[in-house]
Amino acid sequence: MEGAARMLQSAPDESYLVELSDGVLRLSFNRPQYGNAIPKTTVPQLTALFQAAQADPAVRCILVRGEGKVFSAGGDVASFADSIKQDVATRQADFAHRLPLARELVEAIVAFDRPIVASVRGAAAGAGLLYPLVADYAIGDDSAAFVFAHQRVGLSPDGGVTAVLPQVVGVRMARMLLMTAAKVDAAEAHRLGILHRVVEADVLEEQAMKAARRLAQAPQRAIVTAKRLVNGAAGRSLAQILDAETDGIVACVGDNDFEEGVTAFLEKRAPAFPSAR
Repeated sequence: MEGAARMLQSAPDESYLVELSDGVLRLSFNRPQYGNAIPKTTVPQLTALFQAAQADPAVRCILVRGEGKVFSAGGDVASFADSIKQDVATRQADFAHRLPLARELVEAIVAFDRPIVASVRGAAAGAGLLYPLVADYAIGDDSAAFVFAHQRVGLSPDGGVTAVLPQVVGVRMARMLLMTAAKVDAAEAHRLGILHRVVEADVLEEQAMKAARRLAQAPQRAIVTAKRLVNGAAGRSLAQILDAETDGIVACVGDNDFEEGVTAFLEKRAPAFPSAR
């Protein structure tokens, strides 16, 4: 646990900042002068951060945001200038080395079993799309935009986007967005379900943190089980889903959270769940 706690820190070069308060781990991309693009050297650090968060029960929610006017441009496309100077074999070998590191990050983000909140100001593009797409609650202001930009530099999608985008918007819409290198504004993103809520710019940070704290105060077994049940439902039979729901309820009624929830309901007060203290 001490090792995990040590990993819950800002990047050594401050390419991202981390703050843990009241069960909410706030992750802020911190390269606003570069559109909060994520350097390849930062990828394994982010992987370690999400893995450490998963291992630490003090982290009950992760809030992802960007400093400045842009959420995240995704990968650092400026670094590709060096790539095109390489011969083809060297270039392909370089990317073959990079992509497994990106895969580990995607797997660590998706494996986090507690809520993720995305607070989107400005553009989310490329691999930066994963965070709002995988978020359990995504909120943005009117400047939020989602740019499916891989094709614009001659690349196919990566960063887990083809896994999660169809779950959010459907397969046919996902194909259209990716194949046309679409840019989706906040209103359209809300209509498509990419954003759950659009708010005024001056209240975005406040509302995002309010949502994150609300989720961090939830009964932990109940909220983790809910996320697992929904994520695991695809491809299962109804009988398997109902069995899993039964197992979840049986486990939950054994928690002090259940006793507190029922007592609070009967006493007509807000619950204070023991697992979220």
